[in-house]
Amino acid sequence: MALRFVHTSDWQLGRPFAEFDPDLAGKLSAARLDAIEKIAQIARQQSAPHVIVAGDVWDNSAPSDRLLRQPLDLMKSASDIAWYLLPGNHDPSERFGLWDRLRAMSVPPNIYLLTDPAPVQIGQEAVILPAPWTSKAPGRDLTSHFESIDTAPDVMRIGVAHGGVTEFFDQSPQSSRIDDNRAANSGLDYLALGDWHGMQRINEKTWYSGTPEPDRFPKNDPGHVLVVEAERNGPLKVSPIGTAAYIWTRNEIQCQIGLDPFEDLTKILDDCGPRHRRLCRLELTGVLKLDARIKFLAFIEQERQSLAHLRLKADKLLSAVDPETLNSIDHEGTLRDTANTLALRMEDENLSEAERIIARRALDYLAAFASNTGAS
Repeated sequence: MALRFVHTSDWQLGRPFAEFDPDLAGKLSAARLDAIEKIAQIARQQSAPHVIVAGDVWDNSAPSDRLLRQPLDLMKSASDIAWYLLPGNHDPSERFGLWDRLRAMSVPPNIYLLTDPAPVQIGQEAVILPAPWTSKAPGRDLTSHFESIDTAPDVMRIGVAHGGVTEFFDQSPQSSRIDDNRAANSGLDYLALGDWHGMQRINEKTWYSGTPEPDRFPKNDPGHVLVVEAERNGPLKVSPIGTAAYIWTRNEIQCQIGLDPFEDLTKILDDCGPRHRRLCRLELTGVLKLDARIKFLAFIEQERQSLAHLRLKADKLLSAVDPETLNSIDHEGTLRDTANTLALRMEDENLSEAERIIARRALDYLAAFASNTGAS
């Protein structure tokens, strides 16, 4: 008999987002809490009455009482859904820690705390084999005990763990890496993983769900939950469903003289939903004439105001300087002499890259000053 459930992880409730202004930081933090209601809605729509959270439910091991209670209340209100919460490296199940505090708050009956590595029954069809973190540095593969756990032959085995596998070894200490072949070696029908913040298939029965609400400019695929349909020793169906309220993107524009970068920028900014929920990391490369570069950067600053956040990296966008460009600053005199000197320094290979960048920026400022004052 098939079982449908939702696999999610890395909610990291209470993440401060201190790198952003307080208004945006508050909105990003609130979106992580709002994701719980969204996940409950998906679970109902998909007839998947079980939600498995594979670690890092909270961002740290000492959240406020309010930050503990509010998620519990949201999950309690979704009483038709069973929630299974695993401690991860951010919120390990340490003695007298947050998980003991949760128990003191009277955990609702539809919420299961996976703080013990013993099997947990899901209905008649399946058991969860949890691998909870009990410290921030366990020093071993926490899933190694799965192989020694006996279950009835016809009962589905669902492993739940948090941490890096060999393919992503740089994301977690080598001593606590999870065996890539854990699902096969332990007779699992599915291994639900957390820690990697993007959705990722490791093998047929091993998946990272990624975080439901992105929290960084991704090189992976965040902003999803996985709806899983599995049966004992049977076929497996994994369906990603988007959940992100805020979209974070990395984008690059390769500028060329004669091509219109304004159109490229507008397309990038309009392609991913409402701008007020868009965080964009934009890198500019290539070359533009000096006056075109100044106008393009000014346009970017104008468009910045419509976005939730824009992080601009423009140090690799070069300025092409020709007599026409220098004449636009001044035909002669002190400004022109300064412009000529800066133009030569920009091309001087005896200078360091940092010194050439400083010269280019100075020439940009000089050109902008000349344009505003009508020096030429």
